[in-house]
Amino acid sequence: MKASARVGAALLIAAAVAGLSSCAGISPRKGEAVLSGRMTFRGAPVAGARVDLFERYDGSGKPPLRSVITAQDGGFRAEAPSGRYFAVAEGTFEKTPVFAFSGQNPVRIDSGTRWLGMKAVPMETPEIRPGLHGRGAVVAGEVVSGGVPVENAFVYVYSGAGTGFKGMGIAMSPPTGPDGRFEIEHLPESSYFLVARRRGSGGMTGPLEKGDLFGFYPGNPVYARDGAATVVRMDLVEKEKVLSYSEVTSGTETVLRGRVVDRGGRPQAGVYAFVYDDRVFGHRRPFGHSGRTGMDGTFAIYLDRPGTFYLGARENFGNSPKPGERFGFYDGTPDHAVNAVSGKAVEGLTIIVEPILAGGK
Repeated sequence: MKASARVGAALLIAAAVAGLSSCAGISPRKGEAVLSGRMTFRGAPVAGARVDLFERYDGSGKPPLRSVITAQDGGFRAEAPSGRYFAVAEGTFEKTPVFAFSGQNPVRIDSGTRWLGMKAVPMETPEIRPGLHGRGAVVAGEVVSGGVPVENAFVYVYSGAGTGFKGMGIAMSPPTGPDGRFEIEHLPESSYFLVARRRGSGGMTGPLEKGDLFGFYPGNPVYARDGAATVVRMDLVEKEKVLSYSEVTSGTETVLRGRVVDRGGRPQAGVYAFVYDDRVFGHRRPFGHSGRTGMDGTFAIYLDRPGTFYLGARENFGNSPKPGERFGFYDGTPDHAVNAVSGKAVEGLTIIVEPILAGGK
């Protein structure tokens, strides 16, 4: 569904729509969990906006599973069956149409209540300009935050929601310069989803940390035409919370727990534990990962299913480990494999990491 059409619908749908719930004191129905939060625009509450929960967000126009209208303070509360959802919100703030897409998407809710902050940005419609022959479909524009150009941001192109809009996508821009400008060319003519990120570390990949910037284009999906340039303005908001993988999958009891240490057995802080579902790791997103370890080196990786997983740890994600980066595998089995059991925790796993040496480990 295009952004302009969704705005009108957001303002016309009343709180009596089936499945709506905005009363904070009401307990969830049996078998359902609660997603609550607050929608803001530049720090101010957005009242009367519509927050939708989609099981899949693909621009097809399929109705959301649940919807709720924000209160005067921007607060909302939505009940839904346990599962993963894309939380999307639209409304109007002082005559400005606004849009919010949670940086935690897809959000998992199970038992209890999960809180979600929804930071809105102005609605945007792409501008189509003539392109140059031989460059295919081009997506270009600028990346800003609070109206200020953002340097060292990357814009990622996704063909659909299959990856949850995580990872590298099918294409990626070079880092933006001081003017915040970017350009991606030679795309096949098609519909795409655009996401922009600026990590304080300057990296292209890996989980966002507190203070990093994130933006999901309000006009998604955009249609990029062959021989034309689709020009957009990507407005980013700041990430306030460090979201670990355990929070993304909170409620599941299929979990791997342990510690990351060095060869001397000393706990290693600031490292991610990760698992792949294939023994060939390669340059792709892990199946799951923990948050950064604390001073005690402990980690927890929550999984959506049981099975055999291949366990390791590293300091950063994206590309091969660089010299000096701490990296290592679980050595409790010859092939680094761990069997995750449905509904149970596998405890006591130890991963030893060492700095990568120049020219290989």
